[in-house]
Amino acid sequence: METSEAVQVIVDVMAPYIGDTMARSATEAHCQKLGIPTDSPLSSEHLESLLGKLSGGLNIFLGREKAAAVIADVRSALVAREGGR
Repeated sequence: METSEAVQVIVDVMAPYIGDTMARSATEAHCQKLGIPTDSPLSSEHLESLLGKLSGGLNIFLGREKAAAVIADVRSALVAREGGR
């Protein structure tokens, strides 16, 4: 899956909890900080790093349990998107 497509899936899942703008800006900022290129396939290592960073931020806004549930939903949505190809 291309990084840009994965970012959109992540934003779609997180937006109901923290808003579209915050979800997009956080995801894109973490990609940039982690050196994840947006125009290439997203490696599993990069995905795990990205989800780890996002989880830390979600912990602050949503609490640990809800943050873990949202990250689990992100993972499910990414798998579903990959499987739908």
